[in-house]
Amino acid sequence: MNTLITIREASDLLGVSIKTLRRWEQQGKIVSIRTRGGHRRFRPEDLLQSGQATPLIIGYARVNRPEQKPQLDTQIKALEEFCHQQGQPFEILTDIGDGVSHNHPNFMRLVKMICQGEVKSLVLTHAESVSRFCHDFILGLCRLFKIQVILLNQTQESIAAEDLVDDLQALVTICYDHLYPLHNPAHQQLLEYLGAFKDVRVA
Repeated sequence: MNTLITIREASDLLGVSIKTLRRWEQQGKIVSIRTRGGHRRFRPEDLLQSGQATPLIIGYARVNRPEQKPQLDTQIKALEEFCHQQGQPFEILTDIGDGVSHNHPNFMRLVKMICQGEVKSLVLTHAESVSRFCHDFILGLCRLFKIQVILLNQTQESIAAEDLVDDLQALVTICYDHLYPLHNPAHQQLLEYLGAFKDVRVA
């Protein structure tokens, strides 16, 4: 097979980031071919035979809101330091969004990687970083696929209380949005309570 693929295509093939591919190349774990223009190209068969398609250590970090980026950076730093110490290939996945929704892109990617056997160990600063109320689902999924879960138990910031309110409001909104279209008079008082709570803000 003489087909050459781009670094983006190689990333998709192995299910890792471009940054990880570049690190593996620097470490001599994979080999690229340079075009006349200096661009990296890879042979798919070389990548699949390199041993790098084996399960990775995955670190996952999440915060609720964009203004919490410093807290996200703190989580990422702790995860990277731990993963570097293991001396094995790893990747850090991050999301910004509430702890209720499961539609965050890298959360969905994490679930897919777990189910496809691409994760060796999952590293979290604390269990709720992966999901506020459903982290037991992820931990159970990891047990099912015999994936080690490592909790660094990093102290959470005081802003976690505000995050909890955000997540509760997200749950309330889901309930409200499911009940409202039914136009059932029996739900009226509950809808009023839910609607009021949706707009509550922490002082």
